Amino acid sequence: MHSIRTLLTALALTLLFSAPSALADTVERPDLERHFAAVGTTGTMVVQRSGSRPRTWLIGAHRSARRFLPSSTFKIPNALLAIDRGVASGPDQPYPGPNPNVLVNGAPFLPVVCEGDLTLATALINSCIPIFQRIARAIGLPVYTRELARLRYGNHDVAGAEVDRFWLDGPLAISAREQVQFLDRLSHGALPVSRRAVREVADILVLERGACAVLRGKTGYVFTTTPQLGWWVGWVQRGPTTWTFALNLDITRPEHAAARVPIGRAILDELGASTAC
Repeated sequence: MHSIRTLLTALALTLLFSAPSALADTVERPDLERHFAAVGTTGTMVVQRSGSRPRTWLIGAHRSARRFLPSSTFKIPNALLAIDRGVASGPDQPYPGPNPNVLVNGAPFLPVVCEGDLTLATALINSCIPIFQRIARAIGLPVYTRELARLRYGNHDVAGAEVDRFWLDGPLAISAREQVQFLDRLSHGALPVSRRAVREVADILVLERGACAVLRGKTGYVFTTTPQLGWWVGWVQRGPTTWTFALNLDITRPEHAAARVPIGRAILDELGASTAC
């Protein structure tokens, strides 16, 4: 009994003294919401710095905890599971053309490259939805039910869903904060998948590799909701320090989709996560 009381007291003290430091390491930056306002939209961005000086910044703090459909950002865990489970041999797994496009409001939604010969890497880079729908059918809902919980990916809910639509229509949903937590585990090799899967997917996600830093990222476009929604998620690696980020914004005009990466990069620059030396 004495040992139990001692344990509980130690736990209470740990929570008491750790909570203030945890709060101190989270900073709200409402001033940076001006980047969204400048293009006439509303959004959020979460940036988490790990390393010797950990800190998390919240831009649009309330929205940062709201869950949305992941759309093509789900191609990151989908590619991890495909490689980990042998559904795809690796980044060079071929998907010969012709491949179907996706129609939204009667018009082709995906880039023309998605209709030709593809690999897992080019399908991920170009958000070629039908290839990942094929992968999803091969993986199956029972595996997703188990593995998304193990990955702690958003609400990890696929109950009653269509196996090749749950990241486009729901019920799977994830917040910007949860995207950052997932990607932080990915960037540090802390996910329950093989090291090979982590390494190969991380290589596919490289957008910029400079002398001082590497930028990895993936966009997403939710076209099944009103308003539509845009994502940009990823991480900047500079030596031992990693800035993991997730941005989402409302898309009510075409220029909002085009603004995802410029807004994200402007905010990263202001927070000291520039890829420049």
